[in-house]
Amino acid sequence: MSMLILRDNTKYSSTSDNLEKYLSLQNIANRNVSELLDDKDNNLLIYPHSFYQCEDETGKQPLLLLQTHWKERKCTKVMLETGNMAGFIGINGLSLSIHSRFSQDSKEDFFLHYMLSKVFCINVLNLSHGTSDEQLFDFLLYMFPRFLNEALSQGIYKEYKRNEYNDANVRGTININRHLRTNMPFNGRIAYSTREFSHDNHVTELIRHTIDYISKSKFGRTLLENDSETRTSVTQIISATPSYCRQEREIVVKSNLKEINHPYYSRYTPLQKLCLRILRHEKIKYGEKKNKIHGILFDVSYLWEEYLATILTKQGFKHPNNKKGFGCIYLAKHNRLPRYPDYYREYDRLIVDAKYKKETNRDDIHQMITYMYQMKGKRGIFVQPGDKEYLKDIFHLLGYGEEENAELQTYIYPISRITDSYKSFVSEMLKSEDSLKTKFKLELEPYQ
Repeated sequence: MSMLILRDNTKYSSTSDNLEKYLSLQNIANRNVSELLDDKDNNLLIYPHSFYQCEDETGKQPLLLLQTHWKERKCTKVMLETGNMAGFIGINGLSLSIHSRFSQDSKEDFFLHYMLSKVFCINVLNLSHGTSDEQLFDFLLYMFPRFLNEALSQGIYKEYKRNEYNDANVRGTININRHLRTNMPFNGRIAYSTREFSHDNHVTELIRHTIDYISKSKFGRTLLENDSETRTSVTQIISATPSYCRQEREIVVKSNLKEINHPYYSRYTPLQKLCLRILRHEKIKYGEKKNKIHGILFDVSYLWEEYLATILTKQGFKHPNNKKGFGCIYLAKHNRLPRYPDYYREYDRLIVDAKYKKETNRDDIHQMITYMYQMKGKRGIFVQPGDKEYLKDIFHLLGYGEEENAELQTYIYPISRITDSYKSFVSEMLKSEDSLKTKFKLELEPYQ
């Protein structure tokens, strides 16, 4: 399988060496994310869009933009532009790896892994990967502890299960045929069946099989032992599935192909999807048909927003979430025109917007100013990743009256360029986080 490495939010022009590789991407280029996900024949996951209902415009954006230039009925040049997606895709014998644009190494993408570890609360200090398929599998595993813990926070999944008994303590429906077949001549027992709630069912068995499967790898075992909450969740699932049998894995997978839709156990649905992809990983890699897509991609702009949330929420910021539908503000009376600022802090009227893309546009500025006027904000700050730390833009806004002042700023958050070891990279990123905390806590105090 040939390999092509790209970076997000970057424009490329083909050369004679990679022209054929670029052309092989025509089946996924110029198609939006929602269209790719709606194709049931594809084995493609896009986080978070494959797991949660998303209210933003990302689903309408193309995965890749591709333009071809022809001369005398022969394609001579291909122009390619990537968006906010990073991860791995396999199609027609080509393995496409999309790194974050801050990646300096063709093999490792420290920044993407770092954001994933922060968002999914995983302590990983060493990374060692071989093929892209191994990295794809690791990316699937990153999500498992969080999805497992979120599901178990709703309790262990239970559903009605029909059990058959043959004893003297009748407490269900008597099965006449089975009774005559097994208890004649009469021996004092009655054959009957009951419909009872059970924690040992097709969903918990699927989770148990997934735990067993990923524990076979060193990285998987590390994730399952990452923290006390995950260890407790694993123990609960093992205790709830006494009928677990390794040889029944295919049967369990088939019984879970229909998505569960339970009003109370809502967080089990994304966990079920993830478990199926993990258990079917080998089949996905080696069983692909022509033009079918497999792989996993991450919306890096969403990861950037959630990564910053791990820092800012500890600094007193609220973090509304439009993908899960909570924490919105309203622009009109009677709870009309709901909007979701990324973060805001009430005591100093500070509003922060996470922007992963290289430049803010008119719509971004208009949206921030709308939030500021509605919430009477003193400062609105765009936080963007970059090479070094600095304040890029400062605008003094009009319309607040003579007594009030308000500023709109763009703060560039430095991303480490270290490539020799992931541990060193993490050390530098912690310095960036400390600098951000200092700025929001000390330098950006309310106006006097």
